[in-house]
Amino acid sequence: MNYSEISSLALSYADRNDSEVTSRIDLFLKIVETRINRELKTKDMSARAEITTVLDQEYYSLPADFAGLRDIEIKETSGAVLRCSMRFMSPEQIDGIAGRNLGGYYYTIVGNELQIMPTQEAGKIIEITYYQKLTPLTSTATTNWLSDDNPDVYIFGLLVEISSFVKDPPTKAIWDERFREALSIIQSDDDKVRWSGTPMQIRSE
Repeated sequence: MNYSEISSLALSYADRNDSEVTSRIDLFLKIVETRINRELKTKDMSARAEITTVLDQEYYSLPADFAGLRDIEIKETSGAVLRCSMRFMSPEQIDGIAGRNLGGYYYTIVGNELQIMPTQEAGKIIEITYYQKLTPLTSTATTNWLSDDNPDVYIFGLLVEISSFVKDPPTKAIWDERFREALSIIQSDDDKVRWSGTPMQIRSE
């Protein structure tokens, strides 16, 4: 379903077509998408990005659509390719190891930046696999993967916000339960696919 279809159906369910509500649909959508970005982490939201290191630089900007990290590695670009996983530390821990040689590579996230330790020479590649925020639904960007595959999530979410706006707590509670249930099912189905299959086994000759 597209932007117009989702908006129209949500307003029909809510039985509200007055301008007080219809004029705020885009704002309601932003709130719904913020909730979805916080709560949903699926393969459809996965993307990769490469960050080229700068000599002795400690902080690097994350992608604008960054919504959470799945994996991070650092690799050489010259000669034999060396790939090493980076280990997470809290901001306080990573500041505490500055200038010390502990071996390995470490990272943390501060605001919308990636902080690494130790700093690197120029030209290495930090490769991240991350969760993307949804492409926002608008009157010009009318669909995204979620509206195509699971438009009910958008409709339930909009009904939560409309019910909240018109101060109808009982109705809000009903739609919020359906919204949360739909998100939970999507996440559960994705987890099953991601972790399904035959476990790896060690063969003995």
